[in-house]
Amino acid sequence: MLTQRREAILGLVVDEYIETALPVSSRALVDRHELSLSSATFRNELARLEDDGYITHPYTSAGRVPSDMGYRHYVEVLMSEEPVGADEQRTIEHQLHQAQGGLDEWLSLTATILASAVGSVAIVTRPRASEPHLKHAQLVELHDDLALLVAVMDDGRVGQRMLNLSRPYSQQQLNACAERINGLLGRANTSRAQAAAQQSDDEDDRRIIDAVASLMSEQRVAEETYLDGLRSVLQQPEFTDVDRLRDAVDHLDAYHLRTLLEQAPAAEPGTAQVLIGQEHGDDLMREWSIVIASYGDGETSGMVAVLGPTRMPYQRSIPRVRYVATLMSSLLHEVR
Repeated sequence: MLTQRREAILGLVVDEYIETALPVSSRALVDRHELSLSSATFRNELARLEDDGYITHPYTSAGRVPSDMGYRHYVEVLMSEEPVGADEQRTIEHQLHQAQGGLDEWLSLTATILASAVGSVAIVTRPRASEPHLKHAQLVELHDDLALLVAVMDDGRVGQRMLNLSRPYSQQQLNACAERINGLLGRANTSRAQAAAQQSDDEDDRRIIDAVASLMSEQRVAEETYLDGLRSVLQQPEFTDVDRLRDAVDHLDAYHLRTLLEQAPAAEPGTAQVLIGQEHGDDLMREWSIVIASYGDGETSGMVAVLGPTRMPYQRSIPRVRYVATLMSSLLHEVR
């Protein structure tokens, strides 16, 4: 349990480091904030914070920087959010209404607006059904007993799988088989399709329905992910080192970020989830933080997030991610 004085000092260290990206010295804080504490007392308090794991110091500097634990305490206890003012809300809402090209343009524009608002990488994923249902299945004759199954989901995904059937089928026979299976499954979800496969007496029908269920249950793939703000983030002081810059570019691709979002704990509607440094469970992202919120209209949902160095301005980023997600939820029906 931190004392009130140590909490105040931790807040100063985090704020100073977020602003300057330089390790924070006791003298700089005492002088800048005209604190009544002596430098010696201040150094002792910093030492206790370091012993407790809230701050650390680089080997090349006598100054301190926040640890992941320090940032976490800052976000949950010490931080005062910078609210999204009425003028900023009107500007964001006006900009989102400018998209004329449908959902894709709207999602791309949202990423651009959010990246500009927070100075970090903004990520927006396409909305999708929380549990996919089969829209329809098709079968295509390939060769002898080999057929191609095409399963179209109601969230826009399309899955394909080659199947070896018990005998050769003509295309006309495969069409009839697909019509029968579509009638049997309707708009089935995964569990219903699995149950239908177990109940089928026909070997090939069972094989096809099993494949449909498998395609529906596979990890979702390749939905569009919209990014903006990468150039701005890479101009941060952390990336003046060429090797760190190269690592960042390698890791901040759409596929990796989409996977990161999908593995993150789900945020409740109207809230934002914050993952800091090693909390990701991904060693490649140990120097990054991400703020995530979900948006949707009850039938489908997507994610909106900002990603930046662990010293990102949380007090500004969190309320803007939350606001943009809430606004997207209310506007989603207009652009679909």
